[in-house]
Amino acid sequence: MAVRMVAGVALLVMAVGGPAAEGAAGPAPRTWRVGPHGQYATVQAAADVARPGDTVAIEAGVYPGGLTIRRDGAPGRPIRFAGTGGTAVLTGAGGLAVGGHGWLEFTDVTVAGSTGFGVYAAGAHDLVFDRFGVDGSRDGGLVLVGTRRVRVTHCDIRGTNARGTSADHEALSIASGSSDVEVSGCRVHGNGEEGIDVKYNSAARVKIHHNVVTGNRGPNIYVDSSSAVDVYANVVGGTREGSKAGIGLAVEDYSETRLLSEVRVFDNLSTGNAQAGLSLWVESTGTMRNLEIVNNTFAGNARGSVLIDADRFAGRNTLRNNVFGDGPVEAGPFAADHNFTGDPGFADPARGDYHLAAGSPAVDAGSPEHAPAFDLDGVARPTGAGFDIGAYERRCP
Repeated sequence: MAVRMVAGVALLVMAVGGPAAEGAAGPAPRTWRVGPHGQYATVQAAADVARPGDTVAIEAGVYPGGLTIRRDGAPGRPIRFAGTGGTAVLTGAGGLAVGGHGWLEFTDVTVAGSTGFGVYAAGAHDLVFDRFGVDGSRDGGLVLVGTRRVRVTHCDIRGTNARGTSADHEALSIASGSSDVEVSGCRVHGNGEEGIDVKYNSAARVKIHHNVVTGNRGPNIYVDSSSAVDVYANVVGGTREGSKAGIGLAVEDYSETRLLSEVRVFDNLSTGNAQAGLSLWVESTGTMRNLEIVNNTFAGNARGSVLIDADRFAGRNTLRNNVFGDGPVEAGPFAADHNFTGDPGFADPARGDYHLAAGSPAVDAGSPEHAPAFDLDGVARPTGAGFDIGAYERRCP
C-alpha cells in the first residue's frame, strides 16, 4: 500500500492485485474468469472460490461437468454466474444443482443434456435466472421445490422430460410450497410434459406473464392445487396430447389441500391445442374457488374454447370478456357475461394474427368490471369508447 499526496491530503492507494479492501459489507467483489483466457478451466473450480458479491465470468463455450452450488451469496451481494461474449453452455449428467442455497444469479448460461434435471433447487431462495436456457434433460428442466423469491426472465427451455410421462417434474416446475416466483418473457417449447407448472403451493404469489409456451405435451401452462396465481399476457398453443389444454386449472390427487383458489387468467391467446383452449379438471375430489377468466382469446382448439370437468366450486367464479372462437361454452358454475362466441373478425387467423379487425363487433363491447388495464401487447384499456372483448384491445386509428 502506498501513500500519495493530492491537494495536501494523504490518500491510501491499494496496489493492483493486492488484497481486497474490507469494509462493513465484507470483502470487495472479485471476478473469477473461466475459459481459455481465464484463471480457471472449469466453472466448478471458480464457483468453489467465489464469495458473496463475486462474479464468475464464463467465456462463451461448452464446459463439461455440470455445476453444483456449495455456497450462498448474501443480501445485496449475490454470487453471479455470467456468460461473456455469448452463452456459456454447461453439460454433464447432473446439470445445475442449486440445492438449498440463496442469493444467486445466472445470466447467459445454458444447461444442456442432463441425464436428470436441468436445474434443481430445493428449499432455495433469492434466485435470478436471466437469459438462461435448458436444452434437453431426461427429467424436469428448471425445477423449484419449496423455493422462495425467484425471478425467471427471458429464458429458453426446450427438449426436457425426455423420459416422457415417467419423468419427474416438468419443463419449468414451481412446486411444493414455492412462493413469490415470477416467470416472464420466456419461451418454453417442445418439452415432453407440461410447459410451466405451478403445483401444490397454498400461498404461491406466482406471476406467469408475457411468455410463449408452445408445442409441449401439455398443458402448456398448468396450475394445480395452488392459490394466488396470475397467468396473463401469454401466447400458448399446439399441445400434442389429446387430453391436454393450452391452459389447465386442476386439482390432482397428489394434492393435500384439494383446493385451487384465487387464480386469475387474463389477456392470454390460446390456439391450436389438441384439447381445449382452457380446461378445468378435478381428478377425483377437490374445490375450485374464486377464479377469474377474463379477456382471453381462444380459437382453433380441437375440443372447444373452455372445457369444465369439475363439479365443486365456491366463492365467485367469473367468465368475462372472452372470445370463444371455437363455439359455445357451457359456463356451468361461472358467472358469465360479455363473452363473444364465434369469430369476431380476426385480422388474419391463418397467419396467427388474432387481433380484432376494423368493424369487429367485439370492439368496445366488453365490461369494465375486473377488466385488465392493458392487453396482451401492452396497449392500455380502453382505447376507444369501451373495453374490447378478447386478449387484444384494438388501437384507435
